[in-house]
Parts: sequence; structure tokens; C-alpha cells
Amino acid sequence: MWGPVLVLLICLCVALYTGQSFFNRMFSEHYEGSAEAATPVFSTVYALIVALVTFLMNGCRFSPSLTTVLFGMGNGVILFLYNLGMIQAARKGPYSFQSITMLFGSVVVCLVFAALFWGDPITPLQLLGIGLMLAAFVIFNAGGLTLSGVKKGYFFWCTLLFLTNGFYGVLMDAQQRSMPDERNEMIMVVFLSLGVISLGYLLFSQKGKIAGAFAMSGKTAAFASLSSLCAAFAVFLLMLLLKSVPSYILLTIINGGVLVFSAALSFVVLREKPTKMTFLGIAVSVLSIVLLSL
Repeated sequence: MWGPVLVLLICLCVALYTGQSFFNRMFSEHYEGSAEAATPVFSTVYALIVALVTFLMNGCRFSPSLTTVLFGMGNGVILFLYNLGMIQAARKGPYSFQSITMLFGSVVVCLVFAALFWGDPITPLQLLGIGLMLAAFVIFNAGGLTLSGVKKGYFFWCTLLFLTNGFYGVLMDAQQRSMPDERNEMIMVVFLSLGVISLGYLLFSQKGKIAGAFAMSGKTAAFASLSSLCAAFAVFLLMLLLKSVPSYILLTIINGGVLVFSAALSFVVLREKPTKMTFLGIAVSVLSIVLLSL
């Protein structure tokens, strides 16, 4: 059983990731520019704010090793491909299947690497907990789960989401296993890389419309800033927790916790009506988290 401090840190990490997701959603709904520019604009702003906040938290120090630079740049590319996959998949098919695919990726890929490459011991109880959480992902999205009318390329982009969401966790975990004292440097390299790539993508795709793409109201800018601040502290906690909790368990709990917290926010803030499947998904998620914490 985990100690109270560890449980509190995991809950705080879940709350921060939920806040990131919620404010990201608010940004998307209020962004005044073109739909094509929304994600790369957000990625650029988000990446630079996360890198800056982490730099300040690190006492304005930045001295990564070559190993951390390589891991960080690799994960910056992975994050960009993940964001690109989110855009393209959303244009070509249902979000329900897309959501299940990316959540499965974050859990399954980390689990395979932990078992086959790092030799982490995985108990039957942990496997049961992970299986229940995967079932909860499906239950949460069951209401809109359909594959009718998907466009060409949809499954390619969903596969990309599965792999990128998984390998993001694998590379973060690998860096902490090899260079645990360079946690902040890893975060800075990852997000600086993402910011540079996202800005380059904007320059290529928007050409002479860059200034207009970044023009936004104070409310929209506030949502982007709040999402970025939540992300900065969430990633910091994620890297810290990876020293104590295996990646496949930690990411399973975080993803499940975000599902539950996001559902609660939807009921309270957005006045969305819960369904029986929503309540069942919450119950299964909670049971999974209890099993994984034993």
C-alpha cells in the first residue's frame, strides 16, 4: 500500500492533467482563428510556457547531458506527431475510437517495455487492475463508439496516436532510469523541441497568416496560459513520481483519474448529463485504481 504523501502527489498530478485538458478544451472552443491553426498555435504557446516555468523552477539552470538532449528531442518530435495525429484523426473519423486508441497506447506500450526490456515484475493483481482500466476506457466511450463513415487514413492516424502516446511515456521513463537528476532538463528539452517544431509547422502551413493565427482575445489567451501552467506542474510531478511508481501503473492511474475528474467537471461546470455507462465507467476506473495501489 502506498504512503499518504505518494497518494497525495498522484492525486495532485491527476488534478493538474485534468485542468490541462479542461482549459485546452476551453481554448479550442474560444479560439478565434482558423481551425487548422488552433492546435499548432496552442502547441507553440503551451510548449514555451512549460519550458519557461520549468526553467524558473530549476533555479534558471539548464545543463542537460547528451543523453537527456537526445531523449528530449525525440520526445519533442513524438509530441508533435501526437498533436498532428489528434488533428488528422478528428477530421477523418469518430473521437470515441480515437480516444480509446490513444489511451490504450499510453498503457499497453509502457507495459510491454517494462516487462520485456526492463524486466519489471508485474503481478496478476496489477494486470487485473490494468485490464479493468482499459475496459473503463471503452465503457466511457461506448455511447459514441462507431466506425461508420470513417475516411481514408483514419486508422493510420489512430495507430500513430497509439504509438506516440505510448512512446512518450517510455522515453520519459527511460530518461529517469538513466539520468534521474536531470528531470527538469528533460522537460525543458522536450517542450523547447515541441515549440520549435510547432512554430515551424505554422510558418509552413499558414505562411503569411502567422500574426493573425496568434491574435486572440484575453479570455482565449488565459485558457491557453492556464492549460500550460497545469501542464508544467503536471509533467514535473510525473517525472518525480516515475522514481517511485512504475510507468505502466502510474500512467494507467493518471489516465483513469483524468477520465473520472473530467467527467465530474463536465457534470458540474458544463452541465452535461451523465449516463448509466458514465457511472459504470467511473466505478470500474475507481476499482482499477484501488487494485493498482495495493
